Amino acid sequence: MVSSHSYADFERDYETNLSKIRSFLAQPSYSNAQGNAANISQCEKALRDAKNCVHAMQGMAEIEGDPFKLEDAKRKLEREVGPLEEEIRGRKGHHIAGGGASGVSAGGWGRFKKSNG
Repeated sequence: MVSSHSYADFERDYETNLSKIRSFLAQPSYSNAQGNAANISQCEKALRDAKNCVHAMQGMAEIEGDPFKLEDAKRKLEREVGPLEEEIRGRKGHHIAGGGASGVSAGGWGRFKKSNG
């Protein structure tokens, strides 16, 4: 089966999913518990979709033999998806434990970690 998706198509889908995740994470987690659980579930789905897009981007870059696109896809996975995944995991753990508000990091979307040094 031949896919008609290009690297740019996967990248656009990736950005759409990241936008959804950031929008969900920007909402306060202390509102109603049922709504929070739904947000977490939607975040997890968008995260899976974003990861699938990045993996497809990596595959496309390898097929095209484009080291710049390959490095860009790896960077997205490490610097964007990874921190968002941690933020979602933290929200989920906080929600399961019955906690209240979980703050969004200083970067606004869980993108940057605070340095200890």
